Amino acid sequence: MKNYKNILAASIFLLSISSCKKQLEIEPKQSISSSVALSSTADVQNALIGAYTVLARGDLYGTNLVFIPDVYASNNYLNWTGSFSTYRDISNKAIISTNADVLRTWVSAYRAINIANTVIGALNVVADANTKSTIEGKALFVRGIMHFELVRLYAQPYDATGANTGLGVPIITKPVQTTGDVVYTVPRNTIAEVYLAVENDLKESITKLTSVDEKYASMAFLARVYLQEGKYALARDLANDIITNSPYTLITNSLEAPFRTKKSSEGIFEIPQNEQSNAGSSNDGLATFYASYENSTGGNVGRGDANVNTTFYNSFEALDKRKTDLIYTGTGAKSGLFTQKWTDYFGNIPVARITEQYLIRAECNFRLGTSIGATAASDINRLRTRAGLGNVVPTLTLILNEREKELDYEGFRLHDYKRTKRSIGAFAYNDPKLVFPIPDREVSSNKALVQNTGY
Repeated sequence: MKNYKNILAASIFLLSISSCKKQLEIEPKQSISSSVALSSTADVQNALIGAYTVLARGDLYGTNLVFIPDVYASNNYLNWTGSFSTYRDISNKAIISTNADVLRTWVSAYRAINIANTVIGALNVVADANTKSTIEGKALFVRGIMHFELVRLYAQPYDATGANTGLGVPIITKPVQTTGDVVYTVPRNTIAEVYLAVENDLKESITKLTSVDEKYASMAFLARVYLQEGKYALARDLANDIITNSPYTLITNSLEAPFRTKKSSEGIFEIPQNEQSNAGSSNDGLATFYASYENSTGGNVGRGDANVNTTFYNSFEALDKRKTDLIYTGTGAKSGLFTQKWTDYFGNIPVARITEQYLIRAECNFRLGTSIGATAASDINRLRTRAGLGNVVPTLTLILNEREKELDYEGFRLHDYKRTKRSIGAFAYNDPKLVFPIPDREVSSNKALVQNTGY
């Protein structure tokens, strides 16, 4: 997604993307002043850059939205050995409502939503129709994916067979005019209402975006949303469209390439990281927590706080390249087994890859008994061949296992286990302990909010 990638490169509203996690835990402020009117196309475009800058922070896709779903579902999968109590409590399912990572994720997601709403509310100053449509499409994309991430973490899972009338998160579609923290005084919408709002934002963004990269990014997220909802035909058809018509292709000669090559052929939506602007290289960032190796100059890379659980490691077939090529023995700060995916502080973070679309199409075709685009066996065996493995006759269990192996440590495990109603250790998929609390600060300042069960 080249334009989305490039838009993060510079901004007059650039946030301080500090590597110091403790700084991020203290009263986060907005990246733009919403009380200042946007009076020109340049103002609106710069504000939009601010929204994408927020997405790149450690609070969101720079760390937490990729890291937390795997730490939360760590049983027989991921070992947290670090000193940050916030992640330790998430891993142990012993979260309290004042958990700083629960707070900063919520605050920054709504900050991005507020900037997107500010942009949408100022579109009248943009004269060129095509420019206006593109800006609106990008803002809707931000708003849609942030509501999606919030409802998956702070509410019970969507039930494809239920009414989904439980409490979701507040749907915010109007900007809050403030120069400080974003504080809303609105109640929580239902889970069903939030998912519908997410669908509508992403579908509208697709109609407004003309760039191939931007349009397919929205489509990829919408396919992910449909899969989470159990809307298999819709998810399948979108995945098939992306596989068939987009420029993105599987890299067959290197499993590491999507995580080493910026703007790789697999990367539908990447979060840029570089030496000047990154989620962190000391106390935040994916490489900070996942990496543990000695570099060419003898220095340690990463804290090695998150290592691969041996039970999960042993679940791979012996010759699986996803095991032999993408998991290594730590030589740095800590010993153990570590994923090769996150070893570069300044490498782009591929949030949506074409690999996921093959897995969506395979699963949905299998569940529906269809072969739109390809058979489930063809898609699964294509990925297995790339991993150096032989063909299989797929079952649903096998397809889900292949999905877990392909997408490990990319932020899918918690959400996949919930949507397929699988237990995580001793915790049932809908256990209240697998749902984040609404941050205590938010409940205290917004009396319309109802806290989640157990907090």
